[in-house]
Amino acid sequence: MDNNVTVSGVCSGKSMQDLTSIVNWASCFLYKAVVPLLFALATVAFIWGVIQYYINPENEEKRKKGRSFIIGGLIGLFVMLSMWGLVAILTGTFEISNTIPQLPGQ
Repeated sequence: MDNNVTVSGVCSGKSMQDLTSIVNWASCFLYKAVVPLLFALATVAFIWGVIQYYINPENEEKRKKGRSFIIGGLIGLFVMLSMWGLVAILTGTFEISNTIPQLPGQ
């Protein structure tokens, strides 16, 4: 039986039998799949809002909806970039190694 677990070829592990390998797989999955997806969604929301805002100059309802997408996308990007920056500042200040746990065999 093959115990190799793979998520889109990004994160794979020899086995998911112990807690360490499960945590390593989850952190790899979050870092390499979920975070880029969230950045992409926030960027798409911002761009969609800009498009809706400018293609509907006469419809105030759609412009308001576009404006909310713009603000939501910008807030999402700002929060994610701020957290990324905060981690960089803290790891630099306290001289902590900022490494992503890797699965065996990578």
